[in-house]
Amino acid sequence: MDKNILKWNFIFQYGYVITNIINALILLPIYLNKIDASTLGLWLATGNILAWMTLADPGVGDVLQQKISHLRGQNEIEEINLTMGSGIVTSLFILLLAVIAGIVFFFLVGTIVNKDVSQYKGLQAALLISIIATGLSLVSFSLSGINQGIQNSAQVAVSALSGNFVFLIINILLLYLGYGVISIAFANLCRAVYINFYNFYALLQRLKKDGLKIVYQLNHLKKFIRIFSFTSLSRIIGGFSASLDMIVLARFVAPSMITIFEINKRPMQMTQSLIGRHSVALMPIISHANGMGDSINIKKLIYTQFKYYSYAAIFICFCFLTNYQNVITIWTGEGKYAGDSVIHLLVASFFFTLIGYFMANMGYALGDIKMNSLITIIKGLVSGVLYYFASKHYGLIGLLAVMLLVSISMDFILFSYRLNKLGYLNGEFISSILKNWGSIIPISSLVSWSLLYVTNHIVPHNMKITTLLLNGICFTTIYFALLLIFDRELKEIIKTKFSNIFSR
Repeated sequence: MDKNILKWNFIFQYGYVITNIINALILLPIYLNKIDASTLGLWLATGNILAWMTLADPGVGDVLQQKISHLRGQNEIEEINLTMGSGIVTSLFILLLAVIAGIVFFFLVGTIVNKDVSQYKGLQAALLISIIATGLSLVSFSLSGINQGIQNSAQVAVSALSGNFVFLIINILLLYLGYGVISIAFANLCRAVYINFYNFYALLQRLKKDGLKIVYQLNHLKKFIRIFSFTSLSRIIGGFSASLDMIVLARFVAPSMITIFEINKRPMQMTQSLIGRHSVALMPIISHANGMGDSINIKKLIYTQFKYYSYAAIFICFCFLTNYQNVITIWTGEGKYAGDSVIHLLVASFFFTLIGYFMANMGYALGDIKMNSLITIIKGLVSGVLYYFASKHYGLIGLLAVMLLVSISMDFILFSYRLNKLGYLNGEFISSILKNWGSIIPISSLVSWSLLYVTNHIVPHNMKITTLLLNGICFTTIYFALLLIFDRELKEIIKTKFSNIFSR
C-alpha cells in the first residue's frame, strides 16, 4: 500500500471537511445577519428539495473510484481506459437528467413546503442558479472518482480545498453587496465550475504520464450502466429520506424554528463529516489492495483504523454533551440552543451513524456494492415513512427518536453484519472493541457529568468561554489517560514514539 497516496487521501477528505467547517463557522453568523430568518429557513428547506436532483446520479463517482482502483491493482490497462470513457459519458447524461429534475422540482417547491416562495427576496433566483451548480457538481464527482481511481489523489485534494476557498470569498463579497441568498447559490456555481476545470486538466496530465487514454465503446457503456441497477434506487430512496427531516419540519413547525434546528444540527453534521471522512480516505487504497489480492494487509488496516476511528467518535460525543450549549451560545448568541433532549438524541444518532458509515464504506470498497445499496434502500423506505408520522404527532423530538432508531438498526447493525459476512470483521476483533467501549464509555459519561456539575457551580454563568475551555481541557486530559490505561497497544506506540524522539 502506497503511504503517499494514503496521505493525500487523508489530506483531501479531512481538508475538504475542515475547510467546509471553517466556511460554515464564518458564514452562518453572516447569513443570520444579512438574510432574513424566514427566508434563510425556507432556503434551507427548499435547498433540500432541489438537492433531490442529485438523485439522478446513481453514484457514478463512487463506482468509478472503486472499479478503477481495483483494476489498477490488477494492472488491467485496457479495461481502465474503457471504464473512464463510459464513466464520463454517463456523467454527462446524468447532468442532463439532473437539470431536468431540478426544473421540475423548482416549479413544485412551493407546493411541497406549502409556502409561496415568490414572497421571499431572492429565493427563486437562488434556486434557479442552484440547479446549474448542482448539476455541474455531479460531473465533478465523476472526474474526482476517476482521478482517485488512477491514484491521482494529490490533484483531487488541491482542487477541492482551493474550490472551497473560491466559494468562501465570492459568498462573503456578494453577501456584503446585498445579494442575500443569491450569494450562496452563485458561490456554489463558481466552485463547481472551478473544480470541474481543475480536475479535467489534472486528469489529462496524468493520463499522458501513465500512458492511459479515455476510450468510449458502446458495448462497455451498456455493461457499465448495469452496475447502477441497485445503486440508482438506493441513491434515490436514500437521498429523499436524508433530506426529508427538514422538508417534513417545514410542514409542521414555523420557518424560524427550522433555522434554530439547523443551527444546533450544523456543528454535529460538520463534525460527523470530518470523522467520517477517515473511512472515505481508506476506500481507494483498500479497493486497490483488494485488486492485488492483499487480504491480510486489508484486515490489518481496517482493524487498526476502526479502533482509532471509534475512539474519536466516543471522544467527540462526550465533548458535545459537556460543551454544546456553550458552543451554540458563543457562536450565535443567546436563545439559539434547542434544549438538552434534542442534543442528547442528536449525539446518540451521531455515534451510531458514524460507526455504521465506516462499516458501509469498507464493504463498498471491497466490492459489496449490491448489498450496500440494498441496505440503503431499506433504510430510506423505513425512515421516510416514519419521519412523517413521528413529526406530525410528536414534532422535532419524534423525528429525532426515529432518526436514532434507524441509525442503530440499519447503520450500526446491518452494515457491521455485512462486513463480518465478507470475512473482514471477526469475533475476536469485535470482542476486543466492545471490551474497550464497555470500560471507556461509562467512565467518560461519569467524567462529563461531573465536569458539568462542577463548572456550573464554580464558574459564573456569563463566562461561557472560560467554561468551554475548562471543560474541554479537563475532559480531553482524562479521556486520553483512559485510552492509555485500557489500550496497551496504543500505550506502546506512544511510548515508542517518545523514546525515538528523545533518543535523537
